[in-house]
Amino acid sequence: MVIICLDEVHFTIDADRRKCWARKGATPLVHTNGSKEAINVGGALTWHGKFHYQEMDRQVKEEVLKFIKRLHKRYKKVLFILDRATWHKNNLVMGYFEENKETIDYRFLPTGAPDLDPVEECWRQIREKKTANTAHNTVKELRTSLKSFWNKQPFNLTLSNYLCPWLYNTSSHTHCRAMRGFFHESAVNSRPSPSWSQGKGG
Repeated sequence: MVIICLDEVHFTIDADRRKCWARKGATPLVHTNGSKEAINVGGALTWHGKFHYQEMDRQVKEEVLKFIKRLHKRYKKVLFILDRATWHKNNLVMGYFEENKETIDYRFLPTGAPDLDPVEECWRQIREKKTANTAHNTVKELRTSLKSFWNKQPFNLTLSNYLCPWLYNTSSHTHCRAMRGFFHESAVNSRPSPSWSQGKGG
């Protein structure tokens, strides 16, 4: 069984204004276009560090379920780690999990704990490298820039570093032991897939 953390994000074509370096005495200039045009993206990071992405029309349960089905089809047996957003925790997604309970398990992260989600760190790195103080002229230009970055598999993150504090600090010791054992078994038995899918998502 493969452990997968899943999350969604919104990128606009306007510059994501951040602090930056400049010569002493000079005021840095950031070119913006004021546009609200954007793309929504789902991201998933596996236990072995493989990043998958899928563009979504909106951050809604129907789009999220498409992404979940795609990941399920690829990895066959999955433990999904998700936050408690309404597009994750709803009858449609929960219904699919229940229908496939022999090959899908899931856990919800605590409310207001983005530091436990490694995909949030992926989003932070993407903004830092591709959209910070950088405006794009069109959605197509932004999409091309993001995909070229993601297809290089740039993230070097260890899921256990994010999830273990949650597991060890949980109030349910029985749940904690069970999850730690599950993670250990998954890490030992699962193997990363060498294949890479192209198209609307990666």
